[in-house]
Amino acid sequence: MIQYLIVILEHDAVPFCCYETSVGSKNSLISLETLREAVNHAIRNNLSISFLYGATPLPEIYNELIESVDHVKIMPLEMIGSSEEIVAVIDAGDCLDSIENLSASNLRNVILRIGSNDLEQLPDIVKHLSGRFRRLNITLKDVENFTSPLFELYEFQLHRVRAYLEEEYRKGNMPEVSVITDRPFLVNMNNCNAGVEHLTCGPDGNLYLCPAFYYQKPESTLGSLNGIPEYQHSRFLELSLAPVCRNCDAYQCKRCIYLNQALTLEINTPSSQQCIAAHLERKVSSLFIKNIVLDLPETQMPVIIPELDYLDPFTIISDRAVSEESRNRHFAELLTKPLENVPASELLLEIYRNNPTLLSKLKEIFQNGHGTEGAE
Repeated sequence: MIQYLIVILEHDAVPFCCYETSVGSKNSLISLETLREAVNHAIRNNLSISFLYGATPLPEIYNELIESVDHVKIMPLEMIGSSEEIVAVIDAGDCLDSIENLSASNLRNVILRIGSNDLEQLPDIVKHLSGRFRRLNITLKDVENFTSPLFELYEFQLHRVRAYLEEEYRKGNMPEVSVITDRPFLVNMNNCNAGVEHLTCGPDGNLYLCPAFYYQKPESTLGSLNGIPEYQHSRFLELSLAPVCRNCDAYQCKRCIYLNQALTLEINTPSSQQCIAAHLERKVSSLFIKNIVLDLPETQMPVIIPELDYLDPFTIISDRAVSEESRNRHFAELLTKPLENVPASELLLEIYRNNPTLLSKLKEIFQNGHGTEGAE
């Protein structure tokens, strides 16, 4: 169910995820009419709005409309004020000195976009931001370009951030850094959920699955705000229709649908790069929680994260050096994890509802198996 809209207030609004704004296009501010439609749409459908700002000062009438609806402001670093309700976006390519613009008022949420060229700065940036945020969301800008050496570097830098966080937690400070501290306290998938929980309204007045589609695939518009009576497309993006992802426990994975489509041509299937990055984060999170679990209050005791023998589940499935039997068993284990505690009667009933003939085949296999066993 759609819960909120992302409204891009101008074409050159700050990118806050892995996408980049399109180059060469003329900047355009969202029209007052379109902004009013977005606000009214949100009010009618009980949605909140995340407003995505650029560097253009807005007319006062725009500000009045924005304040009339439940919202969050996502702003570039140079535009933020002292309000903790503002989400500041920082690009790791910016000079570290510019971070001083962030007051020490303990912003609730900061987004850090970092690319492969700046990975070595990651621990220093996190430390430099210390005391200026309660939650730091880290986004890899170009994970699609990551190769083995870059993944090794990413893991190394994550461990450096982990060591710093462990020191902070032992002091009684508990900052949140998404790629490390999220997974230990999650019990199910917490993905981006673009198209399922939120949609994006561009300055052109059209709806998109997320800002990346507005900038990189404008032809993929879903239509105007008033042109879609219900968001029927969302069911094709749901986790239940992604058989491997729904059984994965790298719960902090963003599962970016834009990267899915760009890299795998399947909007609901992540690329290997996303899987590896998410499992490296999971691996570092596991060590983090093992090291600080005794320092946590009893009310915040997480479940220990089990070890895995892969970073991308498809590597084992597609590895011809592994026997077909082992590959099939590995894949079957992935697909059946959620079924381990389901009563057999419920499983059989669900099989009957979906494919009655399959139940007959299972019965035949069972009987034949017992017949062979009895003959022996």
